[in-house]
Amino acid sequence: MTNTPPLATLPDEDLMLLVARGIVREPAAELFGRHNRALFNYLAWLAQGNLGEAEDIAQSTWIRVLSRCGDYTPTAAFRTFLFQIARNLWLDARGSAWQRHSAPEETAPEASDEGDLSPDTVLALQQDSQLVHTALLTLPAQQREAVALRFFADMSVDDIATTVGVGFETVKSRLRYAFRHLRTELERAT
Repeated sequence: MTNTPPLATLPDEDLMLLVARGIVREPAAELFGRHNRALFNYLAWLAQGNLGEAEDIAQSTWIRVLSRCGDYTPTAAFRTFLFQIARNLWLDARGSAWQRHSAPEETAPEASDEGDLSPDTVLALQQDSQLVHTALLTLPAQQREAVALRFFADMSVDDIATTVGVGFETVKSRLRYAFRHLRTELERAT
């Protein structure tokens, strides 16, 4: 009997290699637990709050990851690999029209847990959250995607560049323009 480390201590890339070798159930569940919320949030922002569409693409992404796991080679972070698949499925489903569409939806992606906050604090946070949500939806699609990957998927600028297939400086520029736009929108709203 070999003494293997618990799955929770293994890096994503090692878990994916286990999946590729046919040890699917536990490593795949661990990867899902680590990354599904960020993946869903990213897709919800791309879908501008259409949660059903985000769920469908997230599910298709995981199916694709598992069905193509034999092709996996850890040349980039697993999260980058996962989000590239999701982005490609999104582009296949929506085509280039998603870059032109910017009408805000009323449904906000992923509500947060309120915990033990007072009703006044919860109301203030919801109002602030709605202002930020509305401002984010006014961003051009490529800037909104960069912000969603950076802050809702916790990706580095390098990983975002790899995921969306553009240069590092392009991502920095998209984030800079997005923050400038968001600052203006939020100042106007308050």
